[in-house]
Amino acid sequence: MMSNGATSLINNIMSFFHSSKRGLKRHRNIIKSIGALFAGNLSVSILGALGGLLVARFVGPEVNGQFRIFTIPLMYLTFLQLGTFQGIQRQIPYYTGLGNPDQVEKIASVAGAWNIGVATLISIVFVGFTFWELLQYNWGAAAGWFSQAIFCWSVYYGGYLGNTFRTVNNFVTVARIQLIQSVLAFIFVFAVPFFQLYGLCLKASIPSIICVWLYHRNRPLRMPLKFDFTVFMEVLKIGAPLCFWQSLNTSLWLAAESTLMLYFGGVKALGLFSVAIVYRESVSVLPQAIFQVLKPRIAETYGRLGHMGRNLQHYSLIAAVLSVFMILVVWLVSYLLDYFVPNFIPKYIDGIQLMKICSLVAVIHAASLPLNGLFATGKGWLFGKGILAGLLVFPLAVYLLVPIIGGMLAVAVGSLIGNAVWIAVGYIDVVKLIRQDSSL
Repeated sequence: MMSNGATSLINNIMSFFHSSKRGLKRHRNIIKSIGALFAGNLSVSILGALGGLLVARFVGPEVNGQFRIFTIPLMYLTFLQLGTFQGIQRQIPYYTGLGNPDQVEKIASVAGAWNIGVATLISIVFVGFTFWELLQYNWGAAAGWFSQAIFCWSVYYGGYLGNTFRTVNNFVTVARIQLIQSVLAFIFVFAVPFFQLYGLCLKASIPSIICVWLYHRNRPLRMPLKFDFTVFMEVLKIGAPLCFWQSLNTSLWLAAESTLMLYFGGVKALGLFSVAIVYRESVSVLPQAIFQVLKPRIAETYGRLGHMGRNLQHYSLIAAVLSVFMILVVWLVSYLLDYFVPNFIPKYIDGIQLMKICSLVAVIHAASLPLNGLFATGKGWLFGKGILAGLLVFPLAVYLLVPIIGGMLAVAVGSLIGNAVWIAVGYIDVVKLIRQDSSL
């Protein structure tokens, strides 16, 4: 027989979705959105995995790593959006909950204008690098920089548009566009065996710019994009602190991983890591879908009520069950790698252990769901101190592990330990929020 604690956990989760017909109707849109994103993300993940498999068969880790070198600067430069992404992630659903559509449009207009300006500037810089490499007859480097000049539009303007879709709950459209981008990226995989590095550049740049065009054509908020300093400062007041911490946890964390991989293992290690990234993103498809749908809803609830009520408890229970499920998925898939890699992508056999370690990040994604409650409060330090703790532990763990397991694996394990510390510190504040909301 199950324990009382296990029975209570199951009853709470079931009651969240199925306690009554009215409860089911209330959550039907959430379930539908998660289903649409999960189906879309699963299709994207399958295409991405197949594409990554074919690329790994066509080119070795050295060529893959050579291309990835050109992507590292843009990872560090992502912060130039200055918190406009986080500002609209939090403020648009927040003001929607308050019933203030005029402010929603003002925020979206300013954020869009800023990111178009940043994309233009970064693109010009990368085009300058392209011409410099052409003058030196470095054709491969020129292609690499030019691909990033195109791809940066996906990072800034595409990132802005993608966030406006999610904050107004157009998840089905997001899933459809992402699927189209993945199909195009898969098609361009077949240019890789003929053009090698140049094929990788085409695969990265062309589908991404088409995706930006589709986002723009179908954008849900169609007001003119106009820069207003007063509104911009309001967005940054909330978004900049959140951007700082979130950038540390996403693009800058990934950039640090890539840089350390290059430092300890050279271009080959960076190429092996690029395949491990594809693998860990594929395994993380379900928690990412749930994360994307519930994040704006938590902020909207906070804007409407001034607190999250009992919802944060429900999300914590869902995260617990989802984390256990993802542990089982990672455990099962890790066994398949031992057969899959030697038989299908033998050039990457040295990266099997790296892939297994990186796949555990899917469990981190699942466990991080309740931390959206910290984001919804708009208090940067509340959200960020766990990330800071994790980022400090990450390089320390790498330093201690290098003599034991080698540089490449030390980076992967150290990153995982840093992420675990981030989750642990964040949950301390989640528990405090739950207690505060329970007393209301």
